[in-house]
Amino acid sequence: MHLSFALSLAAAAWPLSCIVQASVNCRHIKIPVSVYVPRLELITTIENNWDAAALTFNFTRRDAGSPTAPLPTAGKTSTPVQNNFTISANLCGTGKSMLVLTHGILESSLYWGPNFPGGETYSLINAAVAAGYSTLSYDRVGVASSSPANSLTEAQFGVETAILNHLVHYARTTISASKVALVGHSYGAYLSAATASQVAVDAVVLTGFSGTLQFFSPFVAGSSLRVARIQDPLRWGHLDSGYLTSSDVYVEAYGFFAAPFFEHRVAEWNFNVDSQPFGVGGLPSLLATEIPYGNITAPVLVLQGQYDLPSCGGNCLGLLNGTSELFSNAKVVETADNLPAGHNINLHKSAPKAFQMLLAFLGKQGL
Repeated sequence: MHLSFALSLAAAAWPLSCIVQASVNCRHIKIPVSVYVPRLELITTIENNWDAAALTFNFTRRDAGSPTAPLPTAGKTSTPVQNNFTISANLCGTGKSMLVLTHGILESSLYWGPNFPGGETYSLINAAVAAGYSTLSYDRVGVASSSPANSLTEAQFGVETAILNHLVHYARTTISASKVALVGHSYGAYLSAATASQVAVDAVVLTGFSGTLQFFSPFVAGSSLRVARIQDPLRWGHLDSGYLTSSDVYVEAYGFFAAPFFEHRVAEWNFNVDSQPFGVGGLPSLLATEIPYGNITAPVLVLQGQYDLPSCGGNCLGLLNGTSELFSNAKVVETADNLPAGHNINLHKSAPKAFQMLLAFLGKQGL
């Protein structure tokens, strides 16, 4: 169904828990997670920006999606591998219906609750709690306050899917949520879909998602990827050299925003505060994964900015008709492709409208 700054040092330093607690009831929690899954064997070495440039070329060449593409993989491990992580999360609100929020690459959980002055307008957490829901937002493994992860062997799609599976279980058992909706953005949307295909959830909302990676190359090339520990040693010197980041605010504006539908100060905050490096293992492990979308039975909403570059090549109009067909066994599938926004839909001026549509969808599904 189609539904037609300047930054101050203080603002940059505020953690999510502090800024959100000013307006909604939140608490910061640490969630221990043990995963036991096979790993993709990667054969690449990233030591410097020359290596990052070479990897970018291999990710973006014409045949990058074919079986003969030069992705740095050599199959999977013959047996599962165990890891123990601690996931940093914020639990907000008291509603029995819970939204589990999973962010994408080149960002953190701050995406769901921006901590700049006036950020409440762009906060899905605030909107959801005001509507009677509770939220569980978390930093993906290797990001911000969650456990560090090896960029090749641990920061992988299968590992992160297993973590999200555990968080759904945590929401139902430890927090006693009566209903759980997965809300995922970009890479987090693919994780949310993968989890929904494996464990029972009550609804799925996907943003920055079209179900196809055919427009992946312009985004990766445009991100001008750099080794994070070289790009900003003070901020990211603790990360291994396989963690990559973008080169400047303008390349992130190209990939994540659509003029004139955003504030420059918000894009600057996104780059200077929210943006976080990603482990190089995340992308090839996603590309090597076939998500069984047909296994998803929960209601699905795909909510898109019209001018999303990574998902739609910059124009989503009409593209989501094919996306709906992926979810062949979902109880309900709704799509929206015409919001005046780019990839980071929450950080555009139309964010309140997007939140209204998202929450209305959940309400119609009985959440």
